[in-house]
Amino acid sequence: MAVCSCRILVGVEPTEHLQASLTAAIALANVFGAPARHGRPAAPPDDEAIRGVLRLTTNRTVPIELHEYETGARQLYDALSLLPDVDGAVALVNDLLRRTQATPQLTREPGQLWHLHFAAPGVSAATGWLAEFATAVAMLLGSHDSERLRRCAASRCDDLFLDSTRNRTQRFCSTACQNRTKVAAHRARTA
Repeated sequence: MAVCSCRILVGVEPTEHLQASLTAAIALANVFGAPARHGRPAAPPDDEAIRGVLRLTTNRTVPIELHEYETGARQLYDALSLLPDVDGAVALVNDLLRRTQATPQLTREPGQLWHLHFAAPGVSAATGWLAEFATAVAMLLGSHDSERLRRCAASRCDDLFLDSTRNRTQRFCSTACQNRTKVAAHRARTA
């Protein structure tokens, strides 16, 4: 799974947590929505894939109910796949924000700094994560950096990613996809 370390939201220094939430939102969308990943048909989502996504933003162990993530994750993938049609993407994300009852509020653990959470009281863990991820995507869509979201240019890869280059020229979700494309082009030229 490719991880983006880019800064989003031009003119605003986002928190590390917001960056991690956006990275995790895109990763979750890819797990449930991308038909092909890194040159192969996508593996069916499983609990370990969800744990891997959540580890991008938390060290806590979270109970996984796979089916609770499916609809929201697919909706995130569909929304992000619509870009550069921001209006279409916003309609899907706004629907997800309403369905998850995203409710920003500051909370903290004893001895820790205040931390922004997006889950309404009483919702499931999955709904809370989907609310947070939808909020992170909403913040991306409301910025000039929405154009940084791309689909991998490699054949047989439908993963979405954030272009983390200064000159906005990143074409592949990972070096594996980039290398696979270069090898295929070399073989085609020398055949």
